[in-house]
Amino acid sequence: MFTDKRHEDAVRMGATIRALRLAYGWKLGNFASCVGVAYSHLSNIEAGRKRCTPQLARRVAEVLGVPVMAIANLDAGSGAA
Repeated sequence: MFTDKRHEDAVRMGATIRALRLAYGWKLGNFASCVGVAYSHLSNIEAGRKRCTPQLARRVAEVLGVPVMAIANLDAGSGAA
């Protein structure tokens, strides 16, 4: 299971991926297919139940056409240095 910080990071990153996916007009199934993962796996990432690997983060960013840092905002708002 995740530590609190790791869980917060997973939830934040998943929510960011979901928000960007929706902002760009992607349906979950189509986006998962383009990214190369199962619908259920991407759903779990967006819900914060699974962590997004660095490789998958790069692929998500590539498909969305955004910098990887746009989704890997793990310290945003956490107060971490």
